[in-house]
Amino acid sequence: MDDPSATAARKVAALRRACDSHQGYARDAACGKGVDRHLFALFVASMALGGEGDAAHAFLQAALSIPYKLSTSQIPQRQTNFKVRSRPNVPLVSPSGGFGPVSDEGYGVAYMMADDERTFFHVSSKRGCGATDTARFQQEIKRAFRDIGALFLAQEGAGK
Repeated sequence: MDDPSATAARKVAALRRACDSHQGYARDAACGKGVDRHLFALFVASMALGGEGDAAHAFLQAALSIPYKLSTSQIPQRQTNFKVRSRPNVPLVSPSGGFGPVSDEGYGVAYMMADDERTFFHVSSKRGCGATDTARFQQEIKRAFRDIGALFLAQEGAGK
């Protein structure tokens, strides 16, 4: 997406492929085909069977202890009027909550797609971590949305 030599059509095609892949992964996970869930179940079974000393248990423990630096989840939409402002002249805040990062050097990102015009994000990171910057991450999310919007407007203007 940041490649200045890539055409708008190429970027849109890449974005569509990424969305299709993501939908496939989400469907698989919802149907019990998420590899992380299977690994966790095998790990629990290994614990129950007393396999702490064998190579399979060591593999499962290592696979499940990867410090994911980005943890995301969609927040279910609740009935709300979306007029949540803490004070005048303060940006609209999310009508729901969020969660913290699972890694000391990571981010927790909760999001809610309220409708075609409003998407809410709750971004968090550890304040003491010099490698993260919540405000910058939020700005990059906004930039990505603006870039994608401009990309599709360019495609629409080109008659595609």
